[in-house]
Amino acid sequence: MSDAILLIGDSEQNANLYFKTHFLAEMVIYFEVDGKGTLITSSMEAGRAEKQAQVDTIRTLEDYDFMKILKELEDRQRAVPVVIARALKDSGVTEVVVEPRFPLGTGENLRREGIEVRVDPELLVPERRQKSPAEIAAIEDAQRANERVTGKAVDMIRQSEERNGILHYNGIPLTSERVRTDMEIDFLREGFENSHGMIVAGGKDAADPHSSGEGPLRARQAIVMDIFPRSKKTRYWADMTRTVSKGEPSEELMKMYDAVLRSQEAAFAQIKAGANGNDVHEAVVEVLKEAGYNREDGGPRMNHSTGHGVGLSIHEAPGLGYTDVELRENEVVTVEPGLYDPEIGGIRIEDMVVVTKDGYRNLTHFPKEFVI
Repeated sequence: MSDAILLIGDSEQNANLYFKTHFLAEMVIYFEVDGKGTLITSSMEAGRAEKQAQVDTIRTLEDYDFMKILKELEDRQRAVPVVIARALKDSGVTEVVVEPRFPLGTGENLRREGIEVRVDPELLVPERRQKSPAEIAAIEDAQRANERVTGKAVDMIRQSEERNGILHYNGIPLTSERVRTDMEIDFLREGFENSHGMIVAGGKDAADPHSSGEGPLRARQAIVMDIFPRSKKTRYWADMTRTVSKGEPSEELMKMYDAVLRSQEAAFAQIKAGANGNDVHEAVVEVLKEAGYNREDGGPRMNHSTGHGVGLSIHEAPGLGYTDVELRENEVVTVEPGLYDPEIGGIRIEDMVVVTKDGYRNLTHFPKEFVI
């Protein structure tokens, strides 16, 4: 018998659970033995599970006398592991492999019931890295929505007017918060959500790669827009960053933008199945150094990795950084070099690509236009 996999939790939050079940519920138990998957849920959710879950077998907690056990133990944290142990033993399983996020208390209680629990830090990571055609199509669909909504936001900035250095739209100061709110509404209309927020950061705010941005946006300053929606239907994410300036920015910002754009092209040239993610990152670093941006010498610098995988999680394997990792065909990764200076702001440009046998296919079609 091969290793049995056990997953438990909220499949809305646990991408591994959704990957295996394609079923959303607050409490899901899933185990897999010899490639056959069983989902256990409450009787209230059983009907919906029968229609939606992509598993071999569906059971309910009540099939294993959950209410009787709960009444006897008067402790749900103990009762659920007893049910899980019964279900596993019915399938001839006495040892399971779990993910690092598996609840410690549940693991200890399973051991008490005679089930050995082993943590695998890489559980399902290889399976989720390489995307199926359907998964790639879902990510592309998310990216098209991303581009439609981002296009409206960029047009808002483009059509704004400068008053004493501050951008105004329809006579009202244009703030980071206002742009994000409009985008959130548009994403909802498209059937997408932004549970992790969005970045619309101008000026010095843009020097912090994870600053969401706040306050009025100003003319002739770099505005970093990092937008990553998730489809409510498919659960797959998209990720894209564009940096724009309303009006001609400083010569230094223009130089930074050019260096970042060239470094992204250098990264693209390295990407193909069998390439090393570290080499992709080093190509970016080398271009930025040649442009005069040495991270050890102060001034504008890049302080993050070049990219990451995208799928059911916004950040997943593989990474493009100082980690030795071989890229595989049909992986979806971002390529997002950047430069940041706390005195003048930041520049970041991000596309998503599919790794192919001989190169890559860019899923991002949105233009790269700095001055608008």
